[in-house]
Amino acid sequence: MDHQHAFLIPTPAPTTLVDIAHPPAFGPDDILHIPHLRLILTTLLPATVALVVFSYDVLARIPYPRPIRRVAHILARPFRNFITFEDLDEPTPCPIGHAPWKARALAAGSVAESIGWLAVLAYKEETGDWTGSVRAAVNFLAWSFAFVRVLVKPPVTPPYLLMCFYAVCGLAALYELWTDYAASDGARLSLVALDALQLCALSLLVWLAGTYPLQAIWPAKNVGRPSEPSSSSKTMPEDSTDFWGWSTFSFVEPLFKTSNARTVNDEDVWALSPFFTHKNIFTKYLSYISKHPTHSLLRYLLVSSSLDLILDVLLETWSATVGFIPPYALQRILTALADPAPGAKNTAYLFAVVAFLANLSFAQVDINKLWFTRRCYERTRGQLFCALHYKALKRRDIGAQVTKKDDDDEGSADLGKIVNLMQGDAYSVAYRFWRFSGFFLAPVRLTIAMIFLYRVLGWSAFTAVVIVLIVYILNYPLAKYDVWLMRQMWKASDRRMNVVNELWQNIRFLKFYGWEYRWSERVREARETELGWQVKENIVDVFINFIWNWMPSATALGTFVCYTVLAGQRLTVAKAFTSISLFSYLQGPMTEIPDQIFSLLHAYISMQRIEKFFAEPEVPDWASSLKRLAESSSSNETEIGFENATFEWGTAPTETPSRFTLGPLNVRFPPGKLTVVSGPTGSGKSALLVALLGEMHCTAGRVILNKAGHQVAYCAQNPWLEHATIRDNIIFGAGYGYDEHRYRAVVDACALEKDFEIFAAGDMTVDLHTAQHIVKKALMGELARNRTVILVTHHITLCLPIAAYLVELSSGSVLRQGSASELREHGELERLVEAEDTTEEDHTESSSSDTHVENEADLSATVPKSDVKPQEISGKLIDDEFRAEGRVSLRTYWTYIRAAGIVSWILTFALMVLIRCINVAFQFFLARWGEAYEGHQSVTHPLAVQAQGVLANLPSPDVNVKPWLMIYLYISVAGALSVLAYISLGYYASLQASRSLFILMLQRLSRAPARFFDVTPIGRILNRFTSDINTVDHALHASGRAALSGTLNFVISFSVIISVVPSFAPFALFIAWLYVRLAPSYVRASRDLRRLESVSLSPAFAGFDELLRGLPHVRAFGMEERYQDRFYKRVDKFQTFDHVYWLIAGWLNWRYDCLGSVVVFLTTLFALWTSVSSGYAALVIVQAGIFAEASRQLVRVLAQVELDFNSVERIVEYLEVPQEAPAVVQDKRPPAAWPTSDGELVVQDLVVKYAPHLPAVLKGLSFHVKPTEKIAVVGRTGSGKSTLAMSLLRIVEPVEGHIIIDGIDITTIGLEDLRSRITIISQDVSLFSGTLRSNLDPFDEHSDQECWDVLERCHLTTILRGSMQRSREDPSNISLDMPITQTGSLSAGERQLVAMARAILRRSNVVILDEATSQIDTDLDDQVRLSSDPAPRSRSLKHVLSTQIQRTIREEFAGAIVITIAHRLRTVLDYDRIMVLSAGEVLEFDTPSVLVKKPGSMFREMCRASTDRRVYQAASEN
Repeated sequence: MDHQHAFLIPTPAPTTLVDIAHPPAFGPDDILHIPHLRLILTTLLPATVALVVFSYDVLARIPYPRPIRRVAHILARPFRNFITFEDLDEPTPCPIGHAPWKARALAAGSVAESIGWLAVLAYKEETGDWTGSVRAAVNFLAWSFAFVRVLVKPPVTPPYLLMCFYAVCGLAALYELWTDYAASDGARLSLVALDALQLCALSLLVWLAGTYPLQAIWPAKNVGRPSEPSSSSKTMPEDSTDFWGWSTFSFVEPLFKTSNARTVNDEDVWALSPFFTHKNIFTKYLSYISKHPTHSLLRYLLVSSSLDLILDVLLETWSATVGFIPPYALQRILTALADPAPGAKNTAYLFAVVAFLANLSFAQVDINKLWFTRRCYERTRGQLFCALHYKALKRRDIGAQVTKKDDDDEGSADLGKIVNLMQGDAYSVAYRFWRFSGFFLAPVRLTIAMIFLYRVLGWSAFTAVVIVLIVYILNYPLAKYDVWLMRQMWKASDRRMNVVNELWQNIRFLKFYGWEYRWSERVREARETELGWQVKENIVDVFINFIWNWMPSATALGTFVCYTVLAGQRLTVAKAFTSISLFSYLQGPMTEIPDQIFSLLHAYISMQRIEKFFAEPEVPDWASSLKRLAESSSSNETEIGFENATFEWGTAPTETPSRFTLGPLNVRFPPGKLTVVSGPTGSGKSALLVALLGEMHCTAGRVILNKAGHQVAYCAQNPWLEHATIRDNIIFGAGYGYDEHRYRAVVDACALEKDFEIFAAGDMTVDLHTAQHIVKKALMGELARNRTVILVTHHITLCLPIAAYLVELSSGSVLRQGSASELREHGELERLVEAEDTTEEDHTESSSSDTHVENEADLSATVPKSDVKPQEISGKLIDDEFRAEGRVSLRTYWTYIRAAGIVSWILTFALMVLIRCINVAFQFFLARWGEAYEGHQSVTHPLAVQAQGVLANLPSPDVNVKPWLMIYLYISVAGALSVLAYISLGYYASLQASRSLFILMLQRLSRAPARFFDVTPIGRILNRFTSDINTVDHALHASGRAALSGTLNFVISFSVIISVVPSFAPFALFIAWLYVRLAPSYVRASRDLRRLESVSLSPAFAGFDELLRGLPHVRAFGMEERYQDRFYKRVDKFQTFDHVYWLIAGWLNWRYDCLGSVVVFLTTLFALWTSVSSGYAALVIVQAGIFAEASRQLVRVLAQVELDFNSVERIVEYLEVPQEAPAVVQDKRPPAAWPTSDGELVVQDLVVKYAPHLPAVLKGLSFHVKPTEKIAVVGRTGSGKSTLAMSLLRIVEPVEGHIIIDGIDITTIGLEDLRSRITIISQDVSLFSGTLRSNLDPFDEHSDQECWDVLERCHLTTILRGSMQRSREDPSNISLDMPITQTGSLSAGERQLVAMARAILRRSNVVILDEATSQIDTDLDDQVRLSSDPAPRSRSLKHVLSTQIQRTIREEFAGAIVITIAHRLRTVLDYDRIMVLSAGEVLEFDTPSVLVKKPGSMFREMCRASTDRRVYQAASEN
């Protein structure tokens, strides 16, 4: 919010330290006659600098004792760069540092000066001028030393000490030129010419010394140069520039050549300097914490940034102290104008020059301060980013921990919170380092201003102190409440992000069930809760900001009352405007102190959140390659297993007992052999593998496994894949790289060749849904030689011939274990096989007998290869992120204006105009008030005439000052109310825009087709809901108002100046043209850089999303460093654009600051030349400062508006995504009972494409399904089975044809009406964080009893009670409120049973099953039998229990049409009819018995190729 509209403030110009009520006139002639000034400037100062240089050279060569060196090293440590050349990979000597001609030129110049002074010395000796002889001798010796120094040690970097010497000599020459010119006559003109020549020569020496490169060693070989075009193949030219390029940031200008010619792209921007790359920074951090393990992260951040922070404080100290010179000069100028003495105006000119030099110094200080504070900020933010990512790589996956949280307990960090930690808290902490000096210097500014104010107004100034104390007292409770509100808002933001994340992670499932609209309402409710806290915080901020904005006016009013009424003093123009300037200046430090305190408290809260995340439990040291000791890599331990090991999903044995306990385990897996692990659903099979990898919390015993040296590979039940090509996913960064022969062998062993043939790009295709195509085959042969393989499977008979060891689990403990021979000897092998085998036995005639395929239809025939050549296909199914070019469109601005409210913006503009008019009126009034004491009648200007007419009837303030004070009060109150309305309206409009754009984007994305989410990474969408929405929430409205404010300031200040000093108009227009002349290059480059930064930010967080979901895989393969390195590169990329953006901002700021100094100086001179009154001179000078600041800020804020509107532009992009059909079509709503159990399904000439440019997947399908009929759809991978299922739900819209269900064409009704009446059960299960009940019935549409009934019918209560009994919990404690997490807490089979129960609860009459029981064990009898009863089970009992789930499906869906996408043929042999698809067409559609008997039938061939004995026998017998 633009809260700097302090009303009744002439300008935030700095102020001075001392003041004399009536200082005497003091002009240039007085300067010339200061005692000993000539001696000081021309002799003592050059001699002192030369002596310092000499002393430094001598002291630098003294060999000091070791204790002294150690103490010096410790004392100098904070002043050293934290990242040194020793920390870099390949520093190289600067190739342009050695320039002999420059050294020769410096030496020649020194010799010339030395000879000249020697001649002067001889002349002075001749004339007997002893003072002149001393001066000449001193300068001769100094220049001789300068010559020797350059000769002995030619510089390779800027010789800063010599440059100081040259500059001091130049100052002396300037003084000589000034004095000789002032006293010049015809005889002395030659002396003036010699002075000018010497000044030119010294300036040339200073310039030449500054042309050396800043560093003698470059941090890399590919450092860019300011003379070369910008390129990403080069690092930042700030490492190769010279002193002058550094001082003006001119080294960035090659980028402007590109931006002026075309759009800036990635390859046009320099890479980060090695001093800024995150790998180097974080490696230094790791080195530091290894040496100082007890040091906190905050201490490290302070140590690593100590030099930057010290320089920040020093540079800010200059601004804080020297910043008082311009207002002091203003006071002296106004006092001089009121003084009728002849030399008074000379004093005014002198102090105009002093103020001009002070303002120029601020330009140089600010640009250097910007670079060092930005370096501190960027490094701090980068270190926090990397530390958070590094912690995530070591952090235990606690997704399965389901303890309930109190409202005040934020719990463990999930994806949403971690993203907030990176994009919110890390920025908050780093920003405190950027603004570090303000906290320390604000009290200094405040003290100096109060002292100066006392010197101007006497004891009346203490009124301001009292008012300030009252303001602080009022702010204290508000501050405490504001901090508490901020904590609550962060928690609400985390919760909102969690719901948003769950929505987009499960959007496909939600669309299947028609729940995406209702789930979006949950996101909206979470957003409203967050905005509710934001509203409360905004209300508090309104009062805080109003108090601090009105404070300068209130202090001025109170002080003036005391000064004029109580003290009876005259408020002259000089005192009034100086006081107002000081009050305005006081606003800065007084506002900054509480702001700094609040910001520090906010950063403290963020730091607490970050440290809480760092304190979360980690995997054991041996389980992470980041934590393992180096010696473990050389360990030869080959044993693998468990020793009295017990595991839980919790994090500590003292916590509430886990629902599931694994162990105690005493298992040794035979090295180099295959071990088969089996057991029923929920027995802990997958948990055993996870525990072996170190991912479960070990409460007792130990794990025996050496993961060092990439010796472990892991394939989970639900494979994890990246957004990359299939080939990249298979190779997975292996140290071997891409070995064609080995790669082909692996592809063949995994039966992937036929799958690759489906894709046009082969294995160069990217597809997250190919997990089902990666099957296990490589259990024997060359690839498995000497490998220890632990396989979790139910295919006991299939694996028995090659298995060396078998382990059977039951409720988390080992029921049986041993080698096949041992188990056979004890009669246990047969029992194990009977209990656990899936009955899929070898078919001796099948060449694929040792292969378990996911889709048995793929064994029957080959898939024709695509005709498209691989080189013509990129293989990328993920679209690149769009980046806009050129100016932000007017439509984008209009979208935001409408979102915030058109009326709000009209009122905002009106209030801005009103506030500016009040400010100008106040300044005119103050000028008239001051002149009334002096008896001036300034009526020479139109505005003065108007003011005179209004104030003509007021008594003289010497007679009665109260009317003047009352007018001041009226203006102050009017300004206060205007600002209060302005601030309140700003918060309201910003809130409306935030709410509107968030909801619009949420609605549009939730209604986007599924295809959009296939080609758009979730991380990219989350970035819109974090970074871009945060910009809309907190920055956008403020920058928009700042742009309007800057424009008004520019126009009004220019108008005031021209009205008072019309002759300044041509110069003002010329200077304004100079401002505008510099602007386009900056605007174009900054716009492109900000867009590049926004686009490059998404991959960093999209990759982070992937990583968090695949951490067990990453750690199993020992690939943590690979992912950390990848994160370094991604953060480097977006940091590059941010870094260069601030470099070009510094480039613009320096030039605008210099121009601003010229504007104020010239305006002051014009005001003095035109002889306006002191009041109007003050008005013009104040408005000149506003004009200069407005001109400086206008281009920048306009550019910032465009940059911030990039976020709106990116949101608008998602407001234009393609949309699905309406959720509800009111005039086409189906009956409440639709579809009925008597309804049929008719498909006519159905043609389906996934995208207009893609070929048809379904080609003219036509078939008819009778009521309650059970249909199985089989076919090779890619035949169109899943597409048919998606078509029934209109996930993919038909291009041609019709789908008619129970007499209604489904394309004519709303999607919610359709999808809520059809149920699909997929093998990819989606669960949500919450309770068991909220996952069964998210919208509370069913009773508790109905929920219990479906749980019983799906046998889930039996399984859960068995698990709880095993973990020593009371089985009766099972309830619908049992916590469930999105990714953990339930086994894969249990998750699928929950999905089954959820589907049954819907009671749909059309059901689609897609391998709905693929992860549910064939028999559940082990859960029926208590774990304490190890009695052998009979084959007949097992056979009865093995059909329970299938029976449940048949019973529950008896009255429904069931369409099953079948991969395992035995599950559909008893279906009514079977449809065989091939290449999107129906090849066969008949009963199983007919198809099996039919010669040449494709279904018959599928059955004959099956590895399932029953399927094969059914086909063979016929």
